Amino acid sequence: MKYKNAAIVCAAAGCLFILLAVVCGGAVRWCAMAAALVCLGYLAVQYAHCAADMDALRRQSGEKMLHPLGRELADALEKREISQREAYTAAVSSSQSKINALQNQINPHFLYNTLECIRSEAILQDCENIARMSHALASFFRYSISRKENIVTLRDELSNIKNYFFIQQFRFEDRFFLDIQVEDGDDELLDCLLPKMTLQPIVENCVFHGLEPKAEQGHVTIRISGTKDMMKVIVEDDGVGMPPDVLDKMRAALEEERQPTNQPDTHGNGIAMYNVNQRIKLAFGRDYGLFVYSTENLGTDVEIWMPKVYTKEELLMQ
Repeated sequence: MKYKNAAIVCAAAGCLFILLAVVCGGAVRWCAMAAALVCLGYLAVQYAHCAADMDALRRQSGEKMLHPLGRELADALEKREISQREAYTAAVSSSQSKINALQNQINPHFLYNTLECIRSEAILQDCENIARMSHALASFFRYSISRKENIVTLRDELSNIKNYFFIQQFRFEDRFFLDIQVEDGDDELLDCLLPKMTLQPIVENCVFHGLEPKAEQGHVTIRISGTKDMMKVIVEDDGVGMPPDVLDKMRAALEEERQPTNQPDTHGNGIAMYNVNQRIKLAFGRDYGLFVYSTENLGTDVEIWMPKVYTKEELLMQ
């Protein structure tokens, strides 16, 4: 742009010098004419360079443009091409997203219809376990995949956990048991709001990293209690627990600003715990989240602290 401005200034100066040569006489006239010729010569050189660069651009020979004006023109064309390419890519991505959304609407219906057919056939064949398994699996997928709300009640979360645990009991031949306890029968706590799929990843960690390596039967207990303004949910198992160094790494990973890598020394469950912790903090604030306690060969406790929130208006105030 600065070279374009210089050419304009030079052209204006040349016109001024020509005007002086016409109006004035003597030595001033000759000086003005000489200056005008210099300006015209400069413009001629600029034009010659630009013409050469334009020829090189038209030939698309890949020759490097040496003149500043030519380089500015080439840069402008390149930026325009990049902008058009980005707009095209965004349009393609948008179209693909719409296609994926339509596919995601179709696939769950196919899944539910298939599970319902299996359940109906199992009932006809008097296979009660298969019928219950199909029903629990369909309910679990409806909750986790098809339900659009990101904020749900604790009652809904616990209902989903029951379906999930029933599936795991069927898989592991009733080696594991689930117990849900609400302090002093305070059923009002069950109407508190929390992010969807808060409990399931934690219970899944209890099953696969706490109870499955254990030779004996195992238990997962969910204890729900509250104070005046807070709700506490404890998910505990009597599994193999974690050694102190692994527990320290998991606690440190929970406080990371970025998602940790899923490495073996974090017991294989660092990412799920991190995601749950971050979603709670995003929903309610940095003062809430997960706290993990574990003793090797005794089990693991995960405390979930959240405010008592019963409406979405209260949630927005958080």
